[in-house]
Amino acid sequence: MKPKIVIYIVFILSTIFPSFAVSQLKDKSLDNADMNRESYYLEPLVFYQKDSLNGRLDLYVELFPESLQFKYNPSAGRYEASIDYTVIIKNSSDNIFYNNIYTESFSNTEAEQKNLSNKYVFSLKQFILPPGQYKLNFNIRDKNTSNESSKDIDVTVNDYSSKKLSYSSIMLLSDYKLDAEGKKDITPIVDGNIGNFKEFFLFFDIINNSDSMIYKEYAYRIYNEAGKNFAEGNFNYYLQPGENKNIERIPESNFIIGNYKLDIVDKNQNEIVVHRFIKYYWSDLPVNIKDLDAAIDQLIYIATSDQLSYIRKGKTFEEKERRFLKFWRDKDPTPNTPRNELMSEYYSRIKIANERYSHYVPGWKTDMGMVYIIYGNPSNIDRHPFDSDAKPYEIWDYYDMNKRFIFVDYSGFGDYRLITPFYDEEKTKLHF
Repeated sequence: MKPKIVIYIVFILSTIFPSFAVSQLKDKSLDNADMNRESYYLEPLVFYQKDSLNGRLDLYVELFPESLQFKYNPSAGRYEASIDYTVIIKNSSDNIFYNNIYTESFSNTEAEQKNLSNKYVFSLKQFILPPGQYKLNFNIRDKNTSNESSKDIDVTVNDYSSKKLSYSSIMLLSDYKLDAEGKKDITPIVDGNIGNFKEFFLFFDIINNSDSMIYKEYAYRIYNEAGKNFAEGNFNYYLQPGENKNIERIPESNFIIGNYKLDIVDKNQNEIVVHRFIKYYWSDLPVNIKDLDAAIDQLIYIATSDQLSYIRKGKTFEEKERRFLKFWRDKDPTPNTPRNELMSEYYSRIKIANERYSHYVPGWKTDMGMVYIIYGNPSNIDRHPFDSDAKPYEIWDYYDMNKRFIFVDYSGFGDYRLITPFYDEEKTKLHF
């Protein structure tokens, strides 16, 4: 699960586990970009620096350790990696304000090393800057390979004292709670991807530079790539003089895969006071999902006939997609984490079934593929491909479930069929 970060004056450095990938929608197909996943994400956010005319740049870094080269250290009995990353911040006159080098080291047991795909590390660096325009250069170097990667980002630090009301950047959160002492306990979404969560939150500051309380009415508005108002809501505040920290829950809005713009609007002035871009992609849509209709068909081993019928009857592609995504959201065993473990495992089995059991039909449609997808790898396989007095057959035993399946290749072309029909919970034959 993602870490909990307690808001004091400074945020805390943490390590978190599930990883993000990005799924994209192009030409009405679900196309996964996990093969080219970023090795790290950056999120620069600017906040009010209390009792100062300066702003505070919070630079969040999300790094995937599996992108690093680990080397085995026999004396420690562990796998080790190390990185340097450099942050250079220049103002509009090309003067350097910061030139800092940071080192992070990683040390894993053999068991931990085998599970790197499910981990990432997360850190925060803070920089105090006067109002102005800046160029931020971030460079990361794997010390075991000397491989480097660099990103350049434009950053604006507002003058928080120049207006009666001023606004910070908007941080996205996947979770928000109050601890026993009343402090805010938050989980940030560093890559801006809300697609892995059932709900999300907005965190932002409003600075009241007057000497008296101000009552204000605001709206949030979310626009899709076509510029259509996709979702909206309202929130009102009594703003005390000074800094006002705000967290707002954004309810589920039937997002579809794509990019969105989020505005916070001063309703009295009908003015956008702050905005940011967000995206809605699913990290666990694997590379074998290329076509939405095929992905829906492949639900046959986990969805009821009524659920399948409901998804298929969506009148538009977008409605089918919403129903498909909601089906998996409802089955997510850990809904407040980035990864849908059940979905990931299910489509991983679809992929493996296609690799192992395909012949003149895709492997997921075969009897062996069906049994594998539902039950996973058998405890034991007894193969008889060349018995002189019998057709080729295999016996699959699942000892922990006390189940046995017998497959016979009646055609001699590798099309192994179950000798007894297989029924699902609705007592209808699954194979087709």
